[in-house]
Amino acid sequence: MPDEKPIESPILNYAPDHLVTKTMNGGRSGAVHVYTLDEATSKFDYFVRRFEQVFSGLKWALPIERGSVFFAFVGGGVPFRAAPVEPDAFVILADPRAIDYALVLTSRLQVLGPMAKRFRTESVEPTKDYSGMYLLDIAKDLIFHEELVRESIEANGVTTNVFFSLLCYVICHEYAHIAHGHLDFRLSNDFREFTATQQDSELTARTLEMDADASAVTLTFTLLEQIFLAGIKPRIPAERVEEFTAQYRLQYLVGITLAHIFLDSLAGKDTVPRYHPMTYVRFVAFQIVLLKVGESQGIDTDFVEEARKLVVDTFVHLSGDVSNLHHPIAANTLVHEGEGEPVGEYTSLGFHSAAAHLEDCGRRWTRLYPILAKFLRGGRLAPPYADPL
Repeated sequence: MPDEKPIESPILNYAPDHLVTKTMNGGRSGAVHVYTLDEATSKFDYFVRRFEQVFSGLKWALPIERGSVFFAFVGGGVPFRAAPVEPDAFVILADPRAIDYALVLTSRLQVLGPMAKRFRTESVEPTKDYSGMYLLDIAKDLIFHEELVRESIEANGVTTNVFFSLLCYVICHEYAHIAHGHLDFRLSNDFREFTATQQDSELTARTLEMDADASAVTLTFTLLEQIFLAGIKPRIPAERVEEFTAQYRLQYLVGITLAHIFLDSLAGKDTVPRYHPMTYVRFVAFQIVLLKVGESQGIDTDFVEEARKLVVDTFVHLSGDVSNLHHPIAANTLVHEGEGEPVGEYTSLGFHSAAAHLEDCGRRWTRLYPILAKFLRGGRLAPPYADPL
């Protein structure tokens, strides 16, 4: 099916040079270097245009009512982060190496086993034996060791829709931190009330991350559906619209699913899970929000589970068994059968057990809600639903 291509139009959302200089000199980037627009387009033009495409959609889907948001590429530092540069100017910073890792991961998985079969791409099996390896170890190998698999982006049938949806989700997450006033809140006196103890600080940080995740799910869904309706569907033959619609939705759901694994692969041990929710808890929250959004739009929500299973089956294809993967997105429950080793399974019990971990964040959200409302720059906050904590 057709991919959505970046539009060859002027780059309007890259940070102007004076903000790049301020970002670098102010030490807010945490990076070795912040690229100007000319430097970024000369080195990473394709990535710049994909970012521009997402930003153009975001300005339509969730306009910032106070201030401006730009993006810039950095060398070194945190792979993705939102940074305040001026009182009403923010920059979402991204390391092109991390973006390239996302492209590599999403391209290579598409040529392996179940995913190659489902998306009808050329099959290119790895030269390395991954038998018995953990899911995250395999993901890191595929990301960081280019020699292990033939350049998959050259294989027939590989789509960039999976990569673009992963990238879109990551950008939307950082954008939500700005739109929902999280950065302003962190710089305010109100923030002290929520950081009296280490435990307090960690719970507050996790709750803000969950809010950004929920917004990112909704925004990514909105943007990708709009891209499909405006840019892809008109090019599909009428007799194949239903088939290609299902294929496209599965591709972008696979991309969002992989985003959780991708970010887990890049995360430092000092940030997860103390200041970020555990990967599986985030994934469960993503599924809950996405199911609600899909149902409200009349979209078949079976795609959500199909995407998870397709990703897992592709890693199982490499490792040999789901129990080898040791990752809750693959198996969230250990089942003991007789005297043998426990067997990993994916069950509704495991799903609901993870959802229970959201309760403290929900209670903290009740306290944060009226304060964040003062700093809101765009969109709306989810209403509180639990007793305060």
